[in-house]
Amino acid sequence: MRIINRFSSLVAVFSIAYFFSIRIKVMQIIAVMLAMISFVTILIINGDYSKEYLMFPYGFDIETLFIPIVSTLFLKYLYPIFKLKIPIVDINHYIYKTFNYLFVFIISYIATIVVYLLSKYIVVDILVKSLSYIHFDIPNIMLLAIRDLFSQIFWFFGIHGEHIVNALMGKDILFINMMPNITYGEFNRMFVLIGGAGVGLGLLIALLIYAKDNSIKTISKLSIPFVIFNINDLLIYAVVVLNKFFILPFIFLPIFNLFVAYIFIHLIPIEFSSYYLTWTTPPFIDTYLKTNGNIYVVFLQLCLLLIDVFIYSYFVRKFTHTTLLSKHFDEFAKNLDVCSELNSKKGVNAFVARVEIIDAYKKLDEIIESINKNDLFVYYQPKVDIKNNKCYKFEALIRYKHDGKLTGPIFLDVIEKAGLAPIIDIWVVKQVKQDILKLKKENYNPQISVNLHPDTIKSKDAMSKIIELLKDENIMFEIIERSFVNGNSAEDNLKLIKENGFKISIDDFGTGYSSLETIIKHSIDELKLDKSLIDIIDTKRGYSVCKHTVEICHELECKVVAEGVEEESQLKIIKQMNVDFVQGYYFSKALEFEEVKRFIQKFE
Repeated sequence: MRIINRFSSLVAVFSIAYFFSIRIKVMQIIAVMLAMISFVTILIINGDYSKEYLMFPYGFDIETLFIPIVSTLFLKYLYPIFKLKIPIVDINHYIYKTFNYLFVFIISYIATIVVYLLSKYIVVDILVKSLSYIHFDIPNIMLLAIRDLFSQIFWFFGIHGEHIVNALMGKDILFINMMPNITYGEFNRMFVLIGGAGVGLGLLIALLIYAKDNSIKTISKLSIPFVIFNINDLLIYAVVVLNKFFILPFIFLPIFNLFVAYIFIHLIPIEFSSYYLTWTTPPFIDTYLKTNGNIYVVFLQLCLLLIDVFIYSYFVRKFTHTTLLSKHFDEFAKNLDVCSELNSKKGVNAFVARVEIIDAYKKLDEIIESINKNDLFVYYQPKVDIKNNKCYKFEALIRYKHDGKLTGPIFLDVIEKAGLAPIIDIWVVKQVKQDILKLKKENYNPQISVNLHPDTIKSKDAMSKIIELLKDENIMFEIIERSFVNGNSAEDNLKLIKENGFKISIDDFGTGYSSLETIIKHSIDELKLDKSLIDIIDTKRGYSVCKHTVEICHELECKVVAEGVEEESQLKIIKQMNVDFVQGYYFSKALEFEEVKRFIQKFE
């Protein structure tokens, strides 16, 4: 107990700083170091220091939340101003980034201490002293409910809720008798906070059953002996604080327990003993001792706990599945050797907790385990210039080796739903870059088209890396039309593509979301008529749509590619329409890289 009292606040500061820094995208190690040093400084200023050892208070007062959050915010917003601007390049990325934080760290430390002292002596002290004189003339049970509600809210934000409500509202209500031989405080411990704040025992059981993350499992197991004695601080600070998945059950389950238990003990005649319950008396033992073994009361506590476990289980499962998606991101990036390309993961939609992917997370596990960089290949499908009978354009396509057979990327649907498409796109870009360099050595420089998923286009981090990898190369990016309706970040990245000299092609025009407005509003270099249009090009309507689309594109100085051309009859009609390029099995399927040069030579 002495060890817990000494170090639990420091653990909380560490945990809050670490997870908050991830959320606002600040370097975690720097954020944790700053929070810990600032917190220790505050302890010394407040007089919580002993010559023998540093005694960390067991209070979890407002400093526990204030220091890590404020110091981390200072790191984020002062970094652009005071960073050393050392170029972050090559394999020493993290070393350079750490040095860049040198002055930022010092200034953030000073600012945190100053802001804390101003807040403490000007705002907090005055506010608490003012509110302490307010008296509440409301029914005792409602007063207890208000206490519990505010206590849970404070706990969720990392502040010791019991201490705060005691400072604001006093403790008198806890010692008033609700019924003969039972105070409101004893009632609260037995039926409302079963296992500690937020119904700690219910949360613990739900985590032990449904948690998949090894660290959460370990924390849950370590918490068992403490939660049994109504000490659930470890669970709160390691799992609950600032965790959006637990805000509803953590705050409102105690209120539910309170009113159910209050109604029950007023409807069923119960005699309570004079035995005084300490706050560390374990659940079930407390009700047994307090009622001389009344089976109905023990059953009430059990029913409340089972309901709490059932409700918490839903939120634990949601939290678990979303955490798994985060791990999937890291594992998938590692498998394809693109970790360094996404070191900050800013803007990458890796945490998409949609219903369909939550239901299929086991399938995602299997896919990620089975895919690595040795199973994927980039093939190149020619785009033939039918006006000049030449081939100097190719589209990069993914091929997947599965059970000894080469297929298309059959896994893409699940990967896309999980928000992992940017990892695939960056892997393709790296392979294309290698192949371009090989072709250049033999004096060939064809234009390569690379497909970009809408999630990739939304990601500033992914697009910055892609542009960096392919800068000054003869590249066209193929995108689908819904990429243009993905918000400001997508618009900015598309402008960045054009500013860096790359060309843009609209892929699959004629399927799903298709609009000529896209061609008119944006500077598009190429439009690809989808195979579904080419297949009906010999019909009156199909011919009319394709012909007018080609004419509009040419008036806007936009080239046109016909996709999926397989028949000579289709080629003849396409030539009559003045289409610029043809792609399809009529000329060639997708080729291995070694065949690209020979195909170019064939047309020469």
